[in-house]
Amino acid sequence: MYLLHNFKLISEENFSLSYTNRAFQYNDGLFETIILDNGRIRFLADHLERTRKALQVLQIQVPAELQNQALLESYIQELAKQNQLQQRARIKLHVWRTPDGLFTPEQNTAETLITLQPQASFPSVIASADFATTVQNAYSPLSFFKGPYAVNYVLASLEKKQKQLDELILLNNQGFISETLVANIFWVKEAVLYTPSLPSGCIAGIIRKNILRLAAIENLKVEEGIFSKLDLMSAETVFTSNVTGLRLIQFIGQKEFSIHQPVLDQLNALLFTK
Repeated sequence: MYLLHNFKLISEENFSLSYTNRAFQYNDGLFETIILDNGRIRFLADHLERTRKALQVLQIQVPAELQNQALLESYIQELAKQNQLQQRARIKLHVWRTPDGLFTPEQNTAETLITLQPQASFPSVIASADFATTVQNAYSPLSFFKGPYAVNYVLASLEKKQKQLDELILLNNQGFISETLVANIFWVKEAVLYTPSLPSGCIAGIIRKNILRLAAIENLKVEEGIFSKLDLMSAETVFTSNVTGLRLIQFIGQKEFSIHQPVLDQLNALLFTK
């Protein structure tokens, strides 16, 4: 396999990182997961926008390659070609601060790593989910992007595994709905689409953003807010959204939800069949 380290193509065997790497030492960076589907990089402009905002918060300089969408796309397409993954792949973009310094960095330039892996298919229905009890989300200036709180999701994943569930719903530190382990969460009740707002501590998901954008265009009624477990459990349909797609949740605990929802079909068609 090949990868891009600081936008230079190298083989996986020739890649190494120093122990001074700040992502390793201090979790001083971020990552983005992007999907290549039928040769097209999904929602790249939105991923770049979130990356640039996150780097601004972290006070890391944005590399020139991440300021030019066409240039970045050409790098990724060449990487996909070299790895023979031009049809469907999971792209991982990592950005971290250049090494040196302890907690106080000595510089604010960035290093990058881009990798590709085959993208597996997932069932359209999540059979079993429940609420997390071992971890909680919390809103902060860092909670909108991926990386700083990754260990929270690792611990939640262990809880999901121990409980033999297919998905776990995370609450925030005030007991309100935030998101799921690997996705944002939406539900439908009386033709209204609901989703937690960013102050719930959820990730500012790329597909979440596009659902809200499409709702405005298609005149779908949507409400963002701070919602309780009771609000969610009174829904007709519950589904998750991330870059791999939209997935219905059939059971939360013992409560069964409908897995037939015309709004979901409409959103799927608008989001993923362009």
